[in-house]
Amino acid sequence: MLKIGQRFKVKIEDTNIFANGICRLDNMVVFVKGAITGEECEIEITDVYPKYAFATCKSVLAPSIHRVEPSCPYVDSCGGCAFSHLTCEFENEIKEGYVKSAFAKQHLDVEVEKIVSPVSVNYRNKVVLFYNGTSFGYMSQGTNTVIPHKRCLLNSPLFDEIASFTAKELKGTPLRALFLRKSYDEKEIMVCPIFFEKTNIIPYASKLVYRFPNVKAVLYGVSKEKSFALEKVKMSNVYGDGYINDTLCGIDFRISPDSFYQVNHTCTELLYEKAIELADLNKDSICADLFCGTGTIGIIAAKRTGATVYGVEIVESAVKDARHNAKANNIRNAHFEAMDASKFNKQVDTCIIDPPRKGCSLFMIETLKRLNPQKIVYVSCNTDTMTRDIKALSENYKISTPVSVFNLFPRTSHVESVVCLSRK
Repeated sequence: MLKIGQRFKVKIEDTNIFANGICRLDNMVVFVKGAITGEECEIEITDVYPKYAFATCKSVLAPSIHRVEPSCPYVDSCGGCAFSHLTCEFENEIKEGYVKSAFAKQHLDVEVEKIVSPVSVNYRNKVVLFYNGTSFGYMSQGTNTVIPHKRCLLNSPLFDEIASFTAKELKGTPLRALFLRKSYDEKEIMVCPIFFEKTNIIPYASKLVYRFPNVKAVLYGVSKEKSFALEKVKMSNVYGDGYINDTLCGIDFRISPDSFYQVNHTCTELLYEKAIELADLNKDSICADLFCGTGTIGIIAAKRTGATVYGVEIVESAVKDARHNAKANNIRNAHFEAMDASKFNKQVDTCIIDPPRKGCSLFMIETLKRLNPQKIVYVSCNTDTMTRDIKALSENYKISTPVSVFNLFPRTSHVESVVCLSRK
């Protein structure tokens, strides 16, 4: 039996989606933080469970050709960029393999297309930074410890400038976090400081807008709960109209603080183009866009194809934005309703679904069976729950296209996939 603190020299057999190397000791799988496929390493056991163990890589005796020196000085303490010690090419290879493995585990036979990964740095258009009393940073993985940074390579440099300015201007206030959003061209920026208690930020907002003229919306929120959850923070408007605008696939979208909007603009355009291609809609089609957020996929599909689109989203402010977005773009064949997607009850021939990471509920699976569309285009940021749901639908539906994989979150342990199901 392995014991904590034991050291071994091992050969790494594989690398998983969390960028942990994998080896075997005493008939147990050992996940090694910081190790890469093919490397010979000295490791130290840190945690032992009945069927597997965790270890850290103490030294690399024979490095992989895929190993690189991380560009970020905070990589070890932050932990957000799991793939920072790997080449981008090998990261993409691992993520493709993860998608293939997830389908294979559910005994689903698919072809997986080569991953799409157009950008790897400065891609995030939305961030939540946490305050430690003097500086902003990200929470170290698995802890409540804030790791301050001056520059995060995944963020726009502008975000880090605003964070530095905010830390100075709001020093001494009950500040907890900072929520930031921006348009792709950075001409419109949303800034939302979040406090433990109600705070007057009008003087701060005045200075902020003067210092950063592209700030078009300033809001503030209060979060008193011990566990922070952005979706539970109620935002109050201080400056501007409470939203920003962005252009995606040639269509203008209004984005409120709590509206879902993908964080990687360049890769999202390619993802949505693929989803609409798989849906294969025309002017006679009737399509449901479930979990529609601000209506992005549905509105683009309605504009491109002439299909009638019904968008459903449980967040009312997002639906308000979706209705505005359709009207502002003169799209009359897209209609939106605030409701739980599992209660949708219109006759459609196609469903496009983009559920949260937890995937579809049992009620949602039954709803899809009840709606019985000819096609279901499934977009997912969690291939494990996606394949689970597809397996649950397999009595009624078959996978009819290759799985397209998009590295929407480079350097992190996440990946996006889309596939089309056809009714048997």
